[in-house]
Amino acid sequence: MNQTNDDYTVAVIGGGSAAEALMRELHGSEHRVVVFEPNLVGGECPFYACMPSKAMLHDTATDRGWADAVARRDEIVSHRDDAEHLSEAERLGVDVIRSRAEIVRQGVVCASDVDYAVDHIVIATGASHNMPEIDGLDPEHPLVWTSDDALSTRDRPASVVMIGGGVIGSELAFMFAGFGVAATTLDSSGRPADDLHPRVSELIAETLGSVGVDVVNGIEVERVEPTDADVTVHLADGSSHSAERLLVSIGRSPRVHGLGLERLGVDPDEVSVDDVGRVVGDGVGSVWILGDAAGRQQYTHVANHHAAVVGDHLAGSGSRAYDEVVVPACIFLDPPVIVVGSPWAELQDDDDVVWAEVELATPRSSTDEHGPG
Repeated sequence: MNQTNDDYTVAVIGGGSAAEALMRELHGSEHRVVVFEPNLVGGECPFYACMPSKAMLHDTATDRGWADAVARRDEIVSHRDDAEHLSEAERLGVDVIRSRAEIVRQGVVCASDVDYAVDHIVIATGASHNMPEIDGLDPEHPLVWTSDDALSTRDRPASVVMIGGGVIGSELAFMFAGFGVAATTLDSSGRPADDLHPRVSELIAETLGSVGVDVVNGIEVERVEPTDADVTVHLADGSSHSAERLLVSIGRSPRVHGLGLERLGVDPDEVSVDDVGRVVGDGVGSVWILGDAAGRQQYTHVANHHAAVVGDHLAGSGSRAYDEVVVPACIFLDPPVIVVGSPWAELQDDDDVVWAEVELATPRSSTDEHGPG
């Protein structure tokens, strides 16, 4: 029989940006918080996503070469050492357990053979890279990358071909092109980032084309052929593209499997949450999902918003709810593109919606010798 620990009132499974924001929201309340994270506390943003990508994108506009840019990137991400994040959790009175955890029954999570009995369970496990089922595609092959690999490598490939032409794929293509890498994006959709307004796709295509990225849309990938030296991607129209690296960037899915949700009668493939992030279902109890795991817009500032809502319901007035109608998102190309509003898919057929395009010129446009966004 497992040992039981009842020292805490809130158990947070996952220690990324959303969890850190919730720590801050609950600081000063009566709650005693424990966080379970087997990997880096702080999650993707400071180590593998926002910070390294923006550092490298910035350096495409400077005279820094690849090696110097990588050195600066690694310094910015603290060489992927999460000691500062652990120290901040300690300052906030939160205990971090370096272990994965799963739900065993209502109000109880288990980690390293210890059952933690709590009042509230929060799932903040983030999201995982999607990997399509394509003949010959081996995600373990050393020449097959995800964005994590692309933003942590010290080696500059001479060429890279990308499956996926969304926001992340477009930013990475722009980044590699800025360092002299021959870059190609392949996407089955008819335009880049087709989940955004068509005008945004047009701007992305124009920008990528201006730096030499080969943008290929509206074509299916049939087969991938890796060797020891390169990877060839064969398309349905009979054409092919070869490069030293294949980067797969087709989005991310909530990481909610293997957490024991089934024990609460919840199918991980069909998790339903209400407008405050609480898991819906009979006999579920107080279980909440926030951040990328919630399956909504996957941005750090959205995760912070989720944490504010959940924190309010656990320790505040209980009056807040998700409202993402004015969520901003930025595509860090040159010029950068900022989008504000609900997702295109939700609004494209609504005749009452007004779309507007505005040029944004700031003092930085002049000092950094950039045009407007």
